[in-house]
Amino acid sequence: MKKILFVCNNLDHGGISRSLVSLLREIHRDYAVDLLLFHPWGPYRKDVPEDVRLLPSEGLLPLLGMTKAQARQQSKRLALLRAFFSLFSRIFGSSLPRRWIFSRVPDLAGYDAAVAFTQALGGRNFAVGCNSFVIQKVQAGRKISFVHWDFEHYRGNTRANRRLYRKFDRVACVSRGCRTAFLRVMPELEARTKIVYNCTDYVAIRRMGQEPVEVFSPDCVNLLSVSRITQEKAYPRAVSVMKRMMPDYPVLRWYVVGDGPELPELERSVQEAGLSDRIILLGAQDNPYCYMQRADALFLPSLYEAAPVVFDEAKALGLPVLTTETTSSAKLVGVTGCGLVCENSERGIEEALRKVLEEPALLGQFRDKIRQQSFDNQLPREQWERLIRG
Repeated sequence: MKKILFVCNNLDHGGISRSLVSLLREIHRDYAVDLLLFHPWGPYRKDVPEDVRLLPSEGLLPLLGMTKAQARQQSKRLALLRAFFSLFSRIFGSSLPRRWIFSRVPDLAGYDAAVAFTQALGGRNFAVGCNSFVIQKVQAGRKISFVHWDFEHYRGNTRANRRLYRKFDRVACVSRGCRTAFLRVMPELEARTKIVYNCTDYVAIRRMGQEPVEVFSPDCVNLLSVSRITQEKAYPRAVSVMKRMMPDYPVLRWYVVGDGPELPELERSVQEAGLSDRIILLGAQDNPYCYMQRADALFLPSLYEAAPVVFDEAKALGLPVLTTETTSSAKLVGVTGCGLVCENSERGIEEALRKVLEEPALLGQFRDKIRQQSFDNQLPREQWERLIRG
């Protein structure tokens, strides 16, 4: 039985964490799986299969998976150390702080494959560092890095990160569009770069979708966004669109499930627009699926994406998707008929929303199209097997 190590920063809310847990639930019976979480915390930790061995996070490794608030809760010393490393990284880069932290934890060895599952952030961002850890601290027959975002456009496309990717035996991109964007930056890695679609726990999602929740008004058109609130999600520009539209459409409501570094900015945007009663920020939720089950459409106004896990989760619940055109949205949403893909601009978002609001039957047509399709993990499982064994 092959022995596999997965390295992830934490299992906090977000698509990457959900994707990792779904993959582990698919493969744990066929491999001896170890999991290293820098900060062994997060709502999805309870969903990790019992036979996956959770390795201890030693020394100061937890700092790479903690927020500032979590470090303060742990101790004043940890908070000061994290603040120092973050400041140093912003000025000089994150390489030296990470190397110093890594030097004080033991190497890991004896693996057939080691997988850095959370991709690298910008070179001056202290947190995460899974790629660096796998390269510097793990001995394995094959080293693999997953790419979940549009590498060409996001802030992690740095010289230091490009050097790191060249050291991996395989790079796993979560969609065809994601692979294309990655190879536009790093064409020399074409032979090593494979596609491994996200796994989705369809049974659990449908079960959790049945849990009761009372939020939405049946007399309104209820849009729902579910994501980490980060710059690439571009929520403030969606607020600008809503401010122009909502006087014309009193039935329109927008709900946002999620937390993240840009939440304060989003809160300010909503308050300044005077829309706090019509744009409702629900915060992070351990079960977003009960909201998705009852919403009218999933709304993603992102600047860029690769293959959001939430697309497949929405399909599992028969929820139509309204999204901007990004790396994979045309193939995952438009071609499948599961929703509407619009121009990636404020004008495009506004035109798409007006179309949906003025043609009430459209969302029903999308739901009918979703019901005609079947969804399973057979293809991502086959792609994973080829990645490991090929």
